[in-house]
Amino acid sequence: MIVKTQAIVLRMIPFSETSRVVLWLTRDHGKIATIIKGAHRRRSPFVGQVDLFYTCELLVYLRLFRGLHVVKECSPLKPRTPLRSRWRATACASYFTELVARISPLYAPHPELFRLLDMALDYFADQSALELGLFWFELKLMKVMGLSPQLKECLVCHHPLQTDDRRQTTDDRREPALGAREASVFSCVRGGVLCKTCAPSAGKEALPITPDILGMLRFWQSSRSWRSAQSAACTPRQIRELERILGLFMQYHLEIGNPARATALSILRTRLVPTD
Repeated sequence: MIVKTQAIVLRMIPFSETSRVVLWLTRDHGKIATIIKGAHRRRSPFVGQVDLFYTCELLVYLRLFRGLHVVKECSPLKPRTPLRSRWRATACASYFTELVARISPLYAPHPELFRLLDMALDYFADQSALELGLFWFELKLMKVMGLSPQLKECLVCHHPLQTDDRRQTTDDRREPALGAREASVFSCVRGGVLCKTCAPSAGKEALPITPDILGMLRFWQSSRSWRSAQSAACTPRQIRELERILGLFMQYHLEIGNPARATALSILRTRLVPTD
């Protein structure tokens, strides 16, 4: 069966001296693995048409349950050229693409996941607020997968949770007052927040979550645009809390380790030292 669909390159692996295997997330057929025959030949029609992070229009011969599918034609729709030179952005794109590759099953169409990955790669290629943008897309990924944390009310008593909804600007990055540190707790196991009264029932695995972080996560969870992350101004403490809470939550509910995430965040914080 020959089908035409849009697809995003997740991985590429050499297959022979002239061919390569490409793992795709397609809009209409989910994750599929294909072979591109003659891809490395000098006069191949596929030269320059496919690479990591590309969104392509794909014509493919699907051989369900009979090995690799065969790509007939491939035309790039979004090559995302900046990801070839902006190494911090490339680290984010690599991590997020690898994450999607690991959690998406074969032949399971998921248009929302496709749109989210396509949007994330566009963001990493063009925007500068990479760290907060990465956290925003992680939160949206959990929503797409049906695993959004409960942030509006206590998981036990169901009382609404108080947040610090004051928007910080780049000129107001002070640490919260002592009262704001009287945190609720975030339970990765239970999948949400418990108020201070119910916090003892969460056990030792729960993490303190301050009202400012809770307010930020709730705002991002309800927002439809990544601009809510791009315009945010966070202190180092807030960034550490967001990294830890989201990282542990994804690790528990997606049941995967996140070495690629740690690598990407480490690269984002690397500062080049000028040499003589």
